[in-house]
Amino acid sequence: MASGLFSGSSSRSSKRNGALADISVEDQLSELRSDMAALVALLADRGAGASKQARSKAHDVREQAEAGLQDLIASGEELIGDLRDRYAGTEKQLRNAVREHPFATLGTAALIGLIAAALLRR
Repeated sequence: MASGLFSGSSSRSSKRNGALADISVEDQLSELRSDMAALVALLADRGAGASKQARSKAHDVREQAEAGLQDLIASGEELIGDLRDRYAGTEKQLRNAVREHPFATLGTAALIGLIAAALLRR
């Protein structure tokens, strides 16, 4: 593809008895165009390869992020389930305490009300 690119082995000029032989401008332009085309092709190939690698890495990172997100969602759902279970247990204990000790519950509620009123006055 670009094996002779900038290698110095081109036929742009040759020495003949110590003097440079003139090559026509059209030939020089043609060689320059072919060298530029080879350079553009080389850059395009390298760019395509780098783009492919970047897409591959981005895809891998996205898959890792999605897996991490799924794990986070699963652990969050588990935590919410645990909190619901604890709340349900606490609610049952509170109801049983109110049923067993109704006067103590009323006294506690009144005391909390008085403390809240005293704090709100200030």
